[in-house]
Amino acid sequence: MKEHDRKIEKGSLTCCSDECIGFCSEVFSAKSLVGGQDGGVVTALLVSGLRRGLFDCAVVVWRRRGYRAEAVVAETVDDVLKAKGTKYLRVNTVSLLRGLVEAGRRRIAVVGTPCQVRAARKLQHVLVKSCPDLDLTLIGLFCFEAFSYEKLKEATWRLLGVDLDAVEKTQIRGGKFIVRFSGKDTAVSVKELKAAVEKGCSSCPDFSAEHADVSVGSIGSDEGYSTVIVRSPVGKKLLENLDLDRGNVRKEEIVKLAALKRKRALNT
Repeated sequence: MKEHDRKIEKGSLTCCSDECIGFCSEVFSAKSLVGGQDGGVVTALLVSGLRRGLFDCAVVVWRRRGYRAEAVVAETVDDVLKAKGTKYLRVNTVSLLRGLVEAGRRRIAVVGTPCQVRAARKLQHVLVKSCPDLDLTLIGLFCFEAFSYEKLKEATWRLLGVDLDAVEKTQIRGGKFIVRFSGKDTAVSVKELKAAVEKGCSSCPDFSAEHADVSVGSIGSDEGYSTVIVRSPVGKKLLENLDLDRGNVRKEEIVKLAALKRKRALNT
């Protein structure tokens, strides 16, 4: 991790530092009682945080107009539930966060990929001088790469004969991009979608959202479960009293992908 990134984290993240996955106090596998993709842990964290008053709103991503996605402000449990499911597209969450702060909001949660979380953390450190009461909760999502909507739509039609805007669910697991359409799953190797990957992803070294308070993803856990990395006191507090069914986590799988992404970035 670069020195300026460590300065971003100072005062935010604590505990032991792992060379590949960053600061962490605990890594475990879990499934929540809230329905959702890969265990629904992110949804459960947001619902619990809103109900307990840990934050007043959250920046999340909804699907709009088919598979297209956009950042929205969730202020109720219903708003959060509409954001369930992974969207493998790059979405601008930071401009919405900045707008919320400018409008006087101070207790905000943000869900995002590693690049989004890093940008939010940098913004927090910039704004803390003028907004000392700014209180952010950052929930990071594991991400190896994101896709261009137009290119992914073309690829899924060409390779699978499926209209991306009509799919019920998408998921990446075991090196496969899995699409659920009309109740049936079909898949293609992620490698075959290389042309649809956003250009900036190849230079990003962060797989597990190292700047988040808590990071969540499917890698390292059995199907139906999420891997959870607790990184800060804020993340630990968010998990308090959350009813989770815990399972075994395979940390070596997370480390392997994290190291691979970092190596790719160094060679770009």
